[in-house]
Amino acid sequence: MEQVLRHQLLDKANQLFRSVGVGLIHEEQLAAALDLSLTAFRCQFGSKAELILQVTRRNLARQRHEHNELFAHLGTPVECLLALLHHSLHEMRRSPHYDYYVLRDKYPLVWDTIQEYLQHYSLPLLTRLLQEGVIEGQFRADIDAPFIARIMLAQFGLILNEQVFPPDFTNLADVYRNIFFYYVRGICTEEGVRLATSHFVRM
Repeated sequence: MEQVLRHQLLDKANQLFRSVGVGLIHEEQLAAALDLSLTAFRCQFGSKAELILQVTRRNLARQRHEHNELFAHLGTPVECLLALLHHSLHEMRRSPHYDYYVLRDKYPLVWDTIQEYLQHYSLPLLTRLLQEGVIEGQFRADIDAPFIARIMLAQFGLILNEQVFPPDFTNLADVYRNIFFYYVRGICTEEGVRLATSHFVRM
């Protein structure tokens, strides 16, 4: 019962962060929004930073579950890769514009958790889908799948480079789409493009 309540509080906090962002709301406001006293909030979560970390871990676990559900209904590696990118694009569109910068600059443990997820989950997954796509003739035979997977992850860092894409004048989701849409299309064979046409349209 206690675990269920905790998950409900984390989900409620997640919705709040999606609405107002992680940077603007204070612990007192968080406690009130979760119907907790400040003492109960700190007893339950310790601090705002710890709450954000727990919400992030829950979000990442949810994303992995949703990826598995997506892949179960898709028949080819190229479709799975594009569904994965579309899912990430959707997640980015749901998050307040500045949250990625706030997490990176003010919550290093949260940012490290995201980086570990990218390295230990996203990188092997991208590599596997690319390798399988090459074998099945959906991606170009001359690509180096592990290298391409690392380039794709590095492009996420490029999206958050304020010198290249100033956050005050840039929509991160649009940058994400324009980088990955054309990159993935460029490594597809004609067969890969044919199989993934509907996914390209959705992006």
